[in-house]
Amino acid sequence: MKTSSKTKISILELVFPPFSSQEAVWFRNEPSIERHLRQSDFYMIGGKPECFFVNINLNENTYCIEFDIEMKGNIVSSGKINIRHLPFIAHLPMSSYKIRCQKKFIEFSNLDKENEKGLVIERFTSDNIFWYRSKYMNGIEGLDNYQELLKFDLLYVGIAKVGDSYDRLIKKGHTARMDILSNETPRYLSSRVTDEIFLFLFKINPLIFSTFNGNHNFTDHDINPTYDNKKIVADAEKAFVSLLLPQYNIVKFRNYPQSQDGLYDSGLDRYGYSISESLTFNTPHGTIKGWHDYLDIGISNEADFIFVEGDNVKLFISGEDFPATPA
Repeated sequence: MKTSSKTKISILELVFPPFSSQEAVWFRNEPSIERHLRQSDFYMIGGKPECFFVNINLNENTYCIEFDIEMKGNIVSSGKINIRHLPFIAHLPMSSYKIRCQKKFIEFSNLDKENEKGLVIERFTSDNIFWYRSKYMNGIEGLDNYQELLKFDLLYVGIAKVGDSYDRLIKKGHTARMDILSNETPRYLSSRVTDEIFLFLFKINPLIFSTFNGNHNFTDHDINPTYDNKKIVADAEKAFVSLLLPQYNIVKFRNYPQSQDGLYDSGLDRYGYSISESLTFNTPHGTIKGWHDYLDIGISNEADFIFVEGDNVKLFISGEDFPATPA
């Protein structure tokens, strides 16, 4: 008779807001950003039409920046930045920083007499501002259809078997990324492909649940379970690729969940993956939706789950295979 059961749910969380392939080139010279990106060893590459800030209005009476968002020539959302509520701006006098508003970004920087540009304090792009809204960031208001505008075509899923995603995807030449930039066509005629391809750098946080009956003989591992993060990362790559079959992944892992470097022989009774971000990724073979709960607890019934038990693997869809909200 089995005296215990072990389940592991791994939550995928971004280490940095989604950014375009063009921005990735700029980030190579930003040590402060590099430190964040090096926390990741699991990444995705996706595509969508780029967005633009339009009808920008800085209201000096309310200290708000009002704007519309345009995509493919149409207004698709509206919002505002309440400067007094921004975490990194609210405590500063307005005389100490300047604001630059352009169609691709709204930027706050300090006033530096020796450097006309100054040091950037906060920068919102016309694409990542939806991610900040999904995180319920103070000062970002409106944009209530953010989830609809955080949908991407999933083109590639990859991992850093050694090192981190920054080295694998940005610092060094990445074959799949170059193939995508070479082969994809613009999703909007006036856009460049490099501005419509987005990079998602994740860290994977495992949660292990164990149940025991009264006859179980406890060990140190039961009390303080350990895990090999690289095995989880390797298994997660195979799970997402085998189910969604992204176009630019050459190896499709048809035998998953069986593998030599994943979790198949880990002793877990079942394990799974969920994206703790309000992002949706589509391929011709399937869709997976993530969700960020405003309580920031990681697991949410609003998100889809990949579950593995033995040789069986399935993508469970929120609202179809289980209730989207707890009963």
